[in-house]
Amino acid sequence: MKRILIAFVAGVVLAGICLAQSVQSQASGSASQQTAVSAHQSGAQAATAGQLQAGSTVQAELVKPLDAHKNKVGDEVVAKTTHDVKSEGHVIVPKGSKLIGHVTEAKAHSKDQADSELGIAFDRAILKNGTEMPLALGIQAIGRSQANATATEDDAMMTSAGGGAMGSTSVRPTGGGGMVGGVRSTAGGVVNTAGSTAGTAVNTTGTAVNTAGTAGGAVSGSLSSTSQGVVGLQGLSLSADTSNATHASVVSSSSGNVHLDSGTEMVLRVNQ
Repeated sequence: MKRILIAFVAGVVLAGICLAQSVQSQASGSASQQTAVSAHQSGAQAATAGQLQAGSTVQAELVKPLDAHKNKVGDEVVAKTTHDVKSEGHVIVPKGSKLIGHVTEAKAHSKDQADSELGIAFDRAILKNGTEMPLALGIQAIGRSQANATATEDDAMMTSAGGGAMGSTSVRPTGGGGMVGGVRSTAGGVVNTAGSTAGTAVNTTGTAVNTAGTAGGAVSGSLSSTSQGVVGLQGLSLSADTSNATHASVVSSSSGNVHLDSGTEMVLRVNQ
């Protein structure tokens, strides 16, 4: 009888232990599910808050050069952000993130084709942590790379110092490879052009260097969020191509081949 009673008590105790473990396991699983749901909701809210409004600007520079003669439709275009992009005080696209796009059209300059065009559309960003973000961007402004701007200024200063006795200052044409520009003098003196046959003299009136499409930017300075058009790149123009869903931007030239060096500065605008 005692053995039966002991076995009965042991069974009850064992059943109680099993029941307690089951309840604890269910509670743990419920807590895990609630945590996962909470994290998912938080992530969804962060993604919603992370959407940049149409019209927001992104400052960037080209990582790889582009050329209307060498590139073809579909080629990848890579730029990187030079400033943090914020929305409501939060950094959405950190400085150094990649902006990925593609060439939408490429028309090279030739003897039979005077006009040159290069269409560009950006469609996503790759953040520094590897996260991809859909981001449709058009080009609001383009400008020379800082390296090219500095080199041009140094060259102009050296030329100015060397030609002081003549009372004239020659300025090398601004622009990237393939751009066509003339020889200019800011003091109206006679300038001997290097490499010309018999040292042909070119006399020009003293006018300031003209920079096409400048707005909110300077020849020697970097672009700002308000810059528009082409800054410091002679012979180029910028327009929007709204004929297709990509809302690509088109860089064109009527006098030479469109070429953009790596490091070319850009102000990009978030499309609708």
